[in-house]
Amino acid sequence: MKLRSLIVASFAALSSLAYGATINVPSQITDSTTWTADNEYILDGYTFVITPSGAASPTVLTIEPGTVIKAVESSGAGAAALVITRGAKIHASGTKNEPIIFTSELDNLNGNLGPTDTALWGGVVILGNAVINSRSDGGALSNPVEDQVEGFDLAAGDLPFITFGGTDDADNSGVLRYVSIRHGGAVIGTANEINGLTLGGVGSGTTIEYIEVFANKDDGIEWFGGTVDVKYAAAVFGNDDGFDYDQGWRGRGQFWFVLQTDITSDRGDKGGEHDGSTSPADATPIGGTTVFNATFIGIGDAGADNTALNIRDNAIAKYYNSIFTDYAKMLNIEADNQDRFDAGDVDFSNNIWWSHIGANNNAAGLTDGDIDASGFWTDAAKNNLITDPLLGGISRTTDGGLDPRPITGAALSGAATVPDDGFFVQTTYKGAFSADTNWLDGWTKLSQDGYLPTESSSISKVPMVATSNRANIGTGEEVQIAGFVLTGDEPQTILIRGLGPELENQGVVGVSPDPSIALFRAGVNTPIISNDNWSADENEAIVLAAAAKQVGAPPLTAGSTDAAMLVTIEPGVYTVIADGEPGVALVETFLVR
Repeated sequence: MKLRSLIVASFAALSSLAYGATINVPSQITDSTTWTADNEYILDGYTFVITPSGAASPTVLTIEPGTVIKAVESSGAGAAALVITRGAKIHASGTKNEPIIFTSELDNLNGNLGPTDTALWGGVVILGNAVINSRSDGGALSNPVEDQVEGFDLAAGDLPFITFGGTDDADNSGVLRYVSIRHGGAVIGTANEINGLTLGGVGSGTTIEYIEVFANKDDGIEWFGGTVDVKYAAAVFGNDDGFDYDQGWRGRGQFWFVLQTDITSDRGDKGGEHDGSTSPADATPIGGTTVFNATFIGIGDAGADNTALNIRDNAIAKYYNSIFTDYAKMLNIEADNQDRFDAGDVDFSNNIWWSHIGANNNAAGLTDGDIDASGFWTDAAKNNLITDPLLGGISRTTDGGLDPRPITGAALSGAATVPDDGFFVQTTYKGAFSADTNWLDGWTKLSQDGYLPTESSSISKVPMVATSNRANIGTGEEVQIAGFVLTGDEPQTILIRGLGPELENQGVVGVSPDPSIALFRAGVNTPIISNDNWSADENEAIVLAAAAKQVGAPPLTAGSTDAAMLVTIEPGVYTVIADGEPGVALVETFLVR
């Protein structure tokens, strides 16, 4: 069987799409549904994806690559929003060349809406069964703790639709990949708006990567408890915080980008606002995160009080290999975070810090909180540098001048070692971008509307993946049967399949009846991802089948014990290990673009 790969050479302008139909989305979706790229979908008010009580399987909303969802201009009670309720799932897996877009009905997808066009609709909300540690209203805690997501106005009987929290930290709410969420944050009431992407009690089984939130009235992404990890995320031109967490979120983050601006009376607030809990402040599990490779760019206004990070309410907060620039101040650590500070749970090292206000570029000038954080700069072991990160360009207009990649200087080298946990990717550079790769390119509104330099897309080399290996496995030890090199300069999505029973359908004798596969990066002992039975999870099987169809691979038989997995990885050298019951197995690797 030959390796097939699909490489898309050009990006079609979304504004030129002709839709087959305009679909008005109902207020409740209770049966698994697929939204396709040949239609345009309209949200009018709240739309809840619900798994009915007693259902044999979750209700899954599948959104194909390239699908555009538009929301009716709305505010107040009932502002348009998509809510994946607890127990339901979303599988919105776009691609770099065919992102999934949520935006306003006023958006012609040609740049007619910009950074000042906020609060035109609500946002995207995903709710799950993972543990949270407190309630936003400080109310009495149930066992397990549950809460209702902020920004909604519902009758008491409908509160289950916005309830989140539970006991399953590994809960899986689906996939959100290459998704752009634009012009949301509708105002529900005084100081009460909807975030671009709200994650309430979402578990670690959920995949969220390559997310852009553009011009949202409230926060870009906000976590309320849960354990979900987020990688490759951008919060740009928001009127509040870039990344905000509370109520015991304990996920991880890497490759985060914030770009803020000063728009009339509304301006970006903190790059990150990080709370451990609401009430009590010492609620458990203790909330917080570790982030590698962030680039946060403040509003750059000498007259504005814009702070990179605000740490409070007993929060854990650790940032490494990151860049913070164009903020008046960098750290505001409040008094109620003293215990975590003393315990070393608030840590910043190997970062670059640079204020646009020259007088603030010293250990005392970069901090303004209750707790003296100047030691992060005076302690040489922390390796926090106060220096210009020398980015390619900072611009907030469509002049092609926004280039967050470092062009020279300290950001190009000296990255600290990341944990060997299968999530974090080791880099040689600091910040969210390498010198020659901008992962925002092609799929984001920043790219499509001309904020990024046009030459950005030309620097990426064509990646290569080439493996298709057959061998006997299960002879007493694991047998390495496939290795590949992913070249190029940017992460790619790879479909890997380990076939046994499927080979029997093609006339091969002596096959392994139940192969399993695991992917390793060279020199790392922990697998990045593994799989035994590709169709064990009905909803994951939908995504894997769609990926196989996209690359032209023969479909696998539903319910078979063949193995398959979809993963986004950085360029590098990789090995696929096959194991399982004795017999012949075939490992295939496909590049998905």
